[in-house]
Amino acid sequence: MSTPLQDQSNLTPEQAAIAESLKKVGKRQGINGQDIDEPIPTLETVDSEKIFRGKSNNYIIFGRDRPSHPRSGTGAKGATQADRIDIIAGLASSFHREDGSYGPPNENTVVNPNFAMDAARVYISQKGDIDKYMGLAKTNHPGEAKEGASTIGLKADAIRIHSRQDIKIVTGRSRVEGAGKEGERLSDGSKNETVGTISFIAGNFNDGSKYDPSSLQMLSGIGGKMFGPGSKLQPLVKGNNLRTCLNDIVDVLSEIVSAIGTNASLIDQMNIGLSSHIHTVGPIPTTPSPVYAPVASAVGAQALGATASRAILTNKVNSLKINHLNAESGQNYINSKYVFTT
Repeated sequence: MSTPLQDQSNLTPEQAAIAESLKKVGKRQGINGQDIDEPIPTLETVDSEKIFRGKSNNYIIFGRDRPSHPRSGTGAKGATQADRIDIIAGLASSFHREDGSYGPPNENTVVNPNFAMDAARVYISQKGDIDKYMGLAKTNHPGEAKEGASTIGLKADAIRIHSRQDIKIVTGRSRVEGAGKEGERLSDGSKNETVGTISFIAGNFNDGSKYDPSSLQMLSGIGGKMFGPGSKLQPLVKGNNLRTCLNDIVDVLSEIVSAIGTNASLIDQMNIGLSSHIHTVGPIPTTPSPVYAPVASAVGAQALGATASRAILTNKVNSLKINHLNAESGQNYINSKYVFTT
């Protein structure tokens, strides 16, 4: 729960008197952009960092990859080309104090950056493992960035990206001139040979579990007993392909309904013929029923046609499965191969 805002720009006479008395004893209130007295922890630093700190609890840190304590990140492993720019507003804002309350400690407490405790953070790294740093669910897709990729991480209570016209989320190589026949390379100079994937993971949860993804219990119970087939991450449906698939299904169903109607009509004719079926009784061999014989002949002819229609329907159903429901061979496969969601 966020600390409620305390608007001191429109105080009652009683509140104004209190504020004035505090001001007289040197306590700064922060009204109209003035300085304010508030708890600010002490940031632990390392030799490779250059730090710009504002007058409040905000920082811009230039250093090597370090998501948290000095032993974290690729910088701590001695990796080269592992630079970082770390922008933090509200260092340790949800720190668990000794009295049981939550909020930033004072300068007597030394803290490190922490994605779980810092209020808002922009983390830019030349070489890191951002999913691990931020505690994000893995997708296990072949194109998922691994440790050592350049990365940008954003963390806050709420993040908004607003465009007055359109927004694009694009993976893969950019279309630029002068990049050679193999195109744009990855940040370490290696070939970029994957299309990449886009994953929308609501609740930061991707594994099969007994916990309800709509409940935060999952976060504390990830180590509990699991069941189910595993990943909850599923490909998004491609609208045009799905529409074509549904139209094909409707066409097949229409032909099936027509065939059922024809079959019912044939059965009615057979019932009529059988109900008036007669034989000549006597020493002379019986002749075909003058009533049923022509009915049976007509039914047999239509049955041959129905057999041919059934073969056509079978081919259409098989074609529908191959074109729309087969991820490997389907030209109009209904699911995206690169965009996923929970």
